Amino acid sequence: MKKIIFIPLIVIFFLSCTNICTDTKNLQEFDCPEEISTRAFKFAELYADTDTEYTWGGQDPIRSVHVDCSGLVVMCYKYAIVDTKYSLPFNDATANSIYTNHSTHVETPRRGDLVFMGESGSTLITHIAIFDKEENGYVYFIDSTQKDSDGDGINDINGVSKRYYQKNDIRLKAYGIMRLQK
Repeated sequence: MKKIIFIPLIVIFFLSCTNICTDTKNLQEFDCPEEISTRAFKFAELYADTDTEYTWGGQDPIRSVHVDCSGLVVMCYKYAIVDTKYSLPFNDATANSIYTNHSTHVETPRRGDLVFMGESGSTLITHIAIFDKEENGYVYFIDSTQKDSDGDGINDINGVSKRYYQKNDIRLKAYGIMRLQK
């Protein structure tokens, strides 16, 4: 009697697993809707309002305190798509990987879109932030970094914060819209 019940359960399990795998392959990738990028920005603000610290490779949930730049972006978008029909096409990614593989480059970003940055003398994307606004010649964003901005040997920026650069700052490399799946 147990074998009769067990065999159909195994068949159902394998068939459902096959459907899940097939559905995953058939997901379409597209630009993130404005509603989701706005939600991602609000989660970035929550990180900025808490006492987070920068940790390279960090991607802790919002109740923790260590996150790096790409971890901030990934977690904000993961939170933003909760209870929606959307998913991220990756679980973790570097700033350069998001730039290269998971975003659509745009000239004019919306709140919650991506800001790609890099060193002054390089074209490499090494940093990512979440765009807030452009105003009076400045680009405002939220990011996670650790930096000695005044040269005194002490990291005066450590964690998630609201910052800005002049619009023509050569560290600003590109803007992008996160790509999602559904």
